Amino acid sequence: MLIYKVIKLRFPKGLLGQPLLLTHTATCPTLHKQKEQQKPSICAPKSDSKGPSDGAPPSSPGLKRALKSGKVRFGFLPEEWFLFFHSKTGVSGPYIFGIVFANYLFSKEIFVMDHEYYTSLSIFPMLYFVSTRLGPAFAKFLDKDIDEFVNNLEKDKKDEMSVFENVIKDAKDAQWRAEGQKILMDAKKEHIAMQLEAIYRERYMQVFRAVKNRLDYQVQLHRSLSIIQQKWMINWIIENVKKAITREFEKKFFEKAIQDISAIAGRT
Repeated sequence: MLIYKVIKLRFPKGLLGQPLLLTHTATCPTLHKQKEQQKPSICAPKSDSKGPSDGAPPSSPGLKRALKSGKVRFGFLPEEWFLFFHSKTGVSGPYIFGIVFANYLFSKEIFVMDHEYYTSLSIFPMLYFVSTRLGPAFAKFLDKDIDEFVNNLEKDKKDEMSVFENVIKDAKDAQWRAEGQKILMDAKKEHIAMQLEAIYRERYMQVFRAVKNRLDYQVQLHRSLSIIQQKWMINWIIENVKKAITREFEKKFFEKAIQDISAIAGRT
């Protein structure tokens, strides 16, 4: 707790915890990068001025965990701590500060070098040896498991996407079939209308033929009656004429005819 208070006097408020919290991210804050470019926060309140970008989603993706951790020195000190001193004290500043601060802790017996201190002197080389010799192999083993796990997740994701794509395709096919059913219903309605029109025309023709046959029958009947009446009238006239002609009239008629023929023959 005392060490934290001593360091807090040297570092501004809020700057001490940032490297520890953000060392594994791609947006690790460094002093020289902040001076070169300062990006507005995506959580900043909106201004009163209206522009074309109002209501648009932020272009920055936010904090994202990197695949590898940030750079460190001595195995555990973040690089950002050293870069903080470069603009104020130069390259040797952080090392001088560390030596002076350690000398202060040792001289004032704030950090007591008891038996645990000497035990740590033997443990740290062992940890360094294990981390440098066995660390890469162990990290590779863990990365292999992670890669396998990620591949399984990706495979499951692709399988689910394939299933959903098939569902979407089936839905589109169903929509297409529904549109085809609508076209089929319209065709059926048109076919039924054509059938009704054909039946109507057929029955109309039947009525026309029936009426025409009846009219033709009346015409033939009228003609037959006229012929019969004419025949009977002629026969009746001939019979009456024959009844009116006597033998004397026939004799005179024949004589007159013979005289006419003789006269005609004499002229020729």
